[in-house]
Amino acid sequence: MELLARRMVSGLRHGLHRSRMVGISTDFNHHKLYATGDALKHIDWKASARHDRFYVKRYIEDRSLAVRIVLDGSASMLQASGGLPGKYRQGARIAACLGYLVLKERDAVGLSVTSSAATAWVPVSSRPNHMLQILQTLAGTQAQAQDSLADGLRVILDRHETRGIVVVVTDLMYDPDPVRLELGRLHAQGHEVLLIQARDVMEEDFPFNRWVQFSDLENKGVQHRLDAVLLKRIYREEYQALLLDWRVWARKFGMHYVSFRNEEDAVAVLTSYLAVRARMGREI
Repeated sequence: MELLARRMVSGLRHGLHRSRMVGISTDFNHHKLYATGDALKHIDWKASARHDRFYVKRYIEDRSLAVRIVLDGSASMLQASGGLPGKYRQGARIAACLGYLVLKERDAVGLSVTSSAATAWVPVSSRPNHMLQILQTLAGTQAQAQDSLADGLRVILDRHETRGIVVVVTDLMYDPDPVRLELGRLHAQGHEVLLIQARDVMEEDFPFNRWVQFSDLENKGVQHRLDAVLLKRIYREEYQALLLDWRVWARKFGMHYVSFRNEEDAVAVLTSYLAVRARMGREI
């Protein structure tokens, strides 16, 4: 995961954000007339001498960013088809890449892996060795039990974390209402929300043409024997409707939505999104 993260970051020139706040850094913005309280060390003596007035240099402030990555750790994320990496594995890779990128930008990042059985919680930090804790958590946590993403999102608000970016990596295969309620609350509190959906090829295409026995990943021992021929058309329509519904909902509330299948290179998908985001930042 660390090698994947390094590969992604080496191909990027921009991170998740660029502040437009005026403050102190190395990027000059403009001059202003000196006012009482301005630090003397920021006076531009050459410009002041030319205009017979005192001018102070103003800069673009590089503000620290807090990023909370929330990875869906429910058993449905274990779905994997045809030798492809499972949704959880792909989600963990994306979480590792984002964590490495944020720390490389000298910002702070935290990680949550949530399911009904347990929640792994790594606090938001920008310490140099923080990436090791994130990688150890991702490698040592296995998807299990039922979904509890709404509870995991609620904890962020309960702990009053610094406003920043909340990245949710999930398959969106659950009742959407509780999750959307918590995402809406985060958005209302000033957090920027990025939804990253992991999709499985077989789960989406449903390539079955006979009676098939399906096992419920989130409820061990529960199985359903179904006629896939009769179910195929309805299932595919419902699945595509689910994707469209989430895409429309995210756009309505100004949230970013990224979706990819496990046959795609997770790093390439993430890199493509960050490149688009960087262009958007330059246009602001």
